[in-house]
Amino acid sequence: MVRPSRRLLCTMAALPLVFGLRPAIAANEDAAKIAEAKKEGKVVWYVSMFDIDTAEKVGQAFEKRYPGIKVEVVRATAGVIYQRVLQETQAGVTADDVFSSTEEGHYLHFKDQKLIRPYVPAGADQVLLRFQHMDPDNCYQVASVGLMLLLHNTQQVPADAAPKQWKDLLDPKWKDKIAFGHPAFSGYIATWVLALTDLYGWDYFDSLSKQNPLIGRSANDAIAELNSGERLVAAGPDAITLKSKNKGNPIDIIYPSDGSVFMTAPSAILTKAPHPHAAELFMDYFMTKEYSEILVQNGFSPLRPDVTPPKGLKPLSDVKLIRPPAQELKAEIPKIIEKFRASFGV
Repeated sequence: MVRPSRRLLCTMAALPLVFGLRPAIAANEDAAKIAEAKKEGKVVWYVSMFDIDTAEKVGQAFEKRYPGIKVEVVRATAGVIYQRVLQETQAGVTADDVFSSTEEGHYLHFKDQKLIRPYVPAGADQVLLRFQHMDPDNCYQVASVGLMLLLHNTQQVPADAAPKQWKDLLDPKWKDKIAFGHPAFSGYIATWVLALTDLYGWDYFDSLSKQNPLIGRSANDAIAELNSGERLVAAGPDAITLKSKNKGNPIDIIYPSDGSVFMTAPSAILTKAPHPHAAELFMDYFMTKEYSEILVQNGFSPLRPDVTPPKGLKPLSDVKLIRPPAQELKAEIPKIIEKFRASFGV
């Protein structure tokens, strides 16, 4: 039987596995690990990069593939699950197995504190090359990718009248009509704020604060505001917006000409995960074709090259992408949050 500590070898990334679309276990999967995971009985998943519906669908598909292993989904914003892990650690408790945040800086802090451990998932070499081995020490791996884009209410703001770049949100005509989330709670928003600060300086957000935006917590909160017509334009995520649009809501995305903020949401195993084998099996699942197809069904870009992206999203190769480096995210986001609170009063 292969114990978790012996699975830390980076050379395991060179062992390709092929996954198909089936709930049954393939002969080339790690039967010993599956048996141990079934003894553990469940995996606890703290997740922020998906809406609750998508997260639960991932959990249900995993349970179908591995009967006897339950997925306990704890969905909250990135800041909330990050603080929850820190608070639990201070209390001497580890409740979480797999941590999936939208803010890469969280993982660098966790690495420093040895709260997450290296693990190379089976099939890690089968996702798109640009997503492989996000962390040189393999303490975290990609689990989802997405973009922060401009959004608009299609009933009240036709596409030709909608903002085309981030600077357009400063036009006086959008005063009292803008919505977005808060960087203290949302990793998507924190990365977006830092990326635009790098692009335009903090003067941009000082000016944006004068537009009286409606500020929620999650990046997804702006979607509800646009659907209701309370606000007309917003900064928000691509996948959840398209999911809302496909349900018939009056909302759509615009790729800003000055750059779409690229998000690579990682996942990691807690060092003291109470269900370590189930956690490894769940990390393996993120690399499968089945998982990428679930992402596409819910509007997200796939991680695998053998899965077609969802309708309505451009290939990433056709999009101007901007993203701060991981070390900048770690160092600057706490400062950005304080500056945001001072400028916006929230």
